[in-house]
Amino acid sequence: MENKRPDQPKQRTKAQSYNRVKRKYIAEFVCTISVFIFIIVFGLISLFLILFPRSTESQIEKRKLATFPQFSLNSYFSGEFTKNVAEFYDDTVPFRDSFKTAGYNFKGIFGLHTEDEVKMVGVKGIDKNKPQPVEASKNETSQKPSEASKADETSKQESQSSKEESKNETSQMGEAEYTVENGIIVVKHNGHYRALELLGGGTGNSYVDALNSFRKDLNDNVRIYSMIAPLASEYYTPSNYSEYTVSQKEVFDSIASRLDDGITSIDIDTVLSYHTNEDIYFRTDHHWTGLGAYYAAQKFAETAGLDFKDLSTYQKHDIEGFVGTMYAFTQDPNINNDPETFTYYTPSNLDQCVTEHYDTDFTNMSEWDFFCDVGDPQHNAYLTFMGGDEQIVRVKTNVKNGKKLIIVKDSYGNAIPGYLFGSYEEIYVADMRYFDLNLVDFIEDQGITDLLFTMVVYSAVGDNAEKLETLRTQ
Repeated sequence: MENKRPDQPKQRTKAQSYNRVKRKYIAEFVCTISVFIFIIVFGLISLFLILFPRSTESQIEKRKLATFPQFSLNSYFSGEFTKNVAEFYDDTVPFRDSFKTAGYNFKGIFGLHTEDEVKMVGVKGIDKNKPQPVEASKNETSQKPSEASKADETSKQESQSSKEESKNETSQMGEAEYTVENGIIVVKHNGHYRALELLGGGTGNSYVDALNSFRKDLNDNVRIYSMIAPLASEYYTPSNYSEYTVSQKEVFDSIASRLDDGITSIDIDTVLSYHTNEDIYFRTDHHWTGLGAYYAAQKFAETAGLDFKDLSTYQKHDIEGFVGTMYAFTQDPNINNDPETFTYYTPSNLDQCVTEHYDTDFTNMSEWDFFCDVGDPQHNAYLTFMGGDEQIVRVKTNVKNGKKLIIVKDSYGNAIPGYLFGSYEEIYVADMRYFDLNLVDFIEDQGITDLLFTMVVYSAVGDNAEKLETLRTQ
């Protein structure tokens, strides 16, 4: 028998060699087909991006998308131009909202979560046993509680037990099922999903200082009112998440105590607490509803001694299938798949009122409706009120009492004016973010008698409040 060396290679059979060559050709064929498919897919995607119109606005994210940048040599050599071009093409993919919605639904079906959902972006735990600091404003030492705050103190104490009882049914409703999406809590309660923004605190110093300065600058005959709206989380935060939000009532009371005499502070936190079993806040949007705004306007009219019409005199309008801003904020398919009814109310004297819309410098007047028909009402229904924020609006009513009101507001204030068409002869509406005149001069020039600051608590304790001082000095 012939002996083989241990290191001598084995001889392949013809069958083995054939199989080896076959596998090689198959691998090459699969690779070629894969490259071919990739080229086709890439080409189809390229044609799709080139031929289909690019998106210009996102209904989901409630914003206008990036625009193609203007070329300049400086921007080109700095790299800014090419960066902005890339951002434009990335931001304006055709059918952007449809693709995002499909992606969110896919994640929801398979239970996939983003990092933001578990990182709780923008949400921090709060030590409820440690008082939240309130910094002294510049002129705090010379301030006294407002007369309205003093007058309301007794009623506040009397209503406290009722308020706590009401809140036990809502904000202290037990350990509800919830998730956290991009810093917003999404609660499942009574078979429906509700998204809640949480408040981490705030002093409101800029708000207090600005209002006190307006009081000094304006004629004593101009009445000034402060009406800050709570977030829905004041009433609907489950007990097992209460450590992540502060008492908004305490924030409101702190602000009211530092407003000068001659500024009337209106406590709508307590008023709304009596109605938490009603639809006073949207589940899918960050605003209050038309009903919540009605209760706030009613309290304002009562405090100011105005004529005020009962809700039964208004015509009710419903828009079905509304999904608001909270879908954009959370990207939670549960919010998108659980729409609600958007309800607004129009006053009986609407046909006898004239609504004028102006640019933010009070020029270029055009007459059109206060309550507007909007495109895509299922997402943009809140624009029903005046069509948006970037304007000055004047409403001339059929009331002849010589009273003129200006409402300085954020978007929460958009739902208020319609309830006051029977209370004032003229109503001006100005957003603090989009007003290009000196507000003191404007009030004097228009003969305005009442000034109402109304906004959500985020604006009163956040950066928006700093814009109030700009309105006074610009």
